[in-house]
Amino acid sequence: MAATRGSMQLLLLLLPTVFLLVRPAAAGSPLMLACAKTPHPDVCTTVLSANPESATADARGRAEIAISAASSIGAAAGTYARGELDIVKDTDLWQCLDECAQDIEEAVSHLDDSEGDLDAKFRDVRLFVDTAERDTWSCEESCRAAPASAVKATMLHKNDAFEKFMRVTAALIQQATGAAAPEPAPSSP
Repeated sequence: MAATRGSMQLLLLLLPTVFLLVRPAAAGSPLMLACAKTPHPDVCTTVLSANPESATADARGRAEIAISAASSIGAAAGTYARGELDIVKDTDLWQCLDECAQDIEEAVSHLDDSEGDLDAKFRDVRLFVDTAERDTWSCEESCRAAPASAVKATMLHKNDAFEKFMRVTAALIQQATGAAAPEPAPSSP
C-alpha cells in the first residue's frame, strides 16, 4: 500500500509537467491558425503540438515538422503491418497487410528521400501527395476481402491516420510555399 501511495504521489507531482509537454496549442496561436486551414485541423494540432518546436516555428518550419511527423506516422503503420504478417494465418488478411505495408513504405520513402533545398523537398512531397490522392492508394481496397478482425481494424485505423496527416502535410506545405499544387509529370506511353 505504501508503494502505491508513493507512486500516486509521484504521478500527481509529474502530472502538470506531462500536461505542459503535450498540451495543445493555445487558441489563436500561429499553430492553431495554420492547422485551422488544413483538411483535418484536430489531427494537425494534435500531431504538431507533440513537437515543442512547432509552437515557435514559422510556416516553413511547420511544414518541415509535418513532413517528419508524417514519415514517423507512416513508418509506425508500416512496421505494424510487417509485424503482423508473421502472425496472421488468413491469406486475405496477409495480402491486406502486405499491400498496405508496401503502399505505406513507398509513401514514407518519398517523404524521407526528398533531397535538395527545402523548396525542392516541399515540391517533391507535395507532388507525391497530390498524385497519391488522385491514384488513391487504398489500404481499405486491399483489405476488402479480408475477414473482420482486430488486426484489420487496427491496420485500417493506422492507414487512415497516415492518409489524414499526409493531407495535412500537403496543406502546410502549400501554406509555406504559397504555391498551388504542382503538376504531375506526364506519363509516358
